[in-house]
Amino acid sequence: MNPTQLYEMRPEELTQAMLHALVYHYERAQDSTIAERNRHLRQARELLVKLHQGLHDGGGIIAAQLDEIYLFMANASVEAIIDQDKKKIAELHTLASDLDQTWSEAMTRAKTQSVPTGGNRYENYQ
Repeated sequence: MNPTQLYEMRPEELTQAMLHALVYHYERAQDSTIAERNRHLRQARELLVKLHQGLHDGGGIIAAQLDEIYLFMANASVEAIIDQDKKKIAELHTLASDLDQTWSEAMTRAKTQSVPTGGNRYENYQ
């Protein structure tokens, strides 16, 4: 992916690409040498920091929950580097995969559902 493609992405597409990359790095970290494992875990942590920075204060409960998940995963990545804990890496991979899948499902649903017009956008949710 080149820089032009990144700049042309909508925020939700960029988030999806970052989540795909996160899954990739945790997957690669599971069966790598120590040096490669550390590199993949550091890159995963950097992605989590960027995902965390992309959250908006006005994002409500979902943004707050994602904030906690991203921070947890970033801290766990550092612990996995220090401890070389393959079980923790596998857990992080599972969590990243779940996030990626959920985000993909949400994007698919958002494309197929009509957007209510008029009024406060939060009034239309039940």
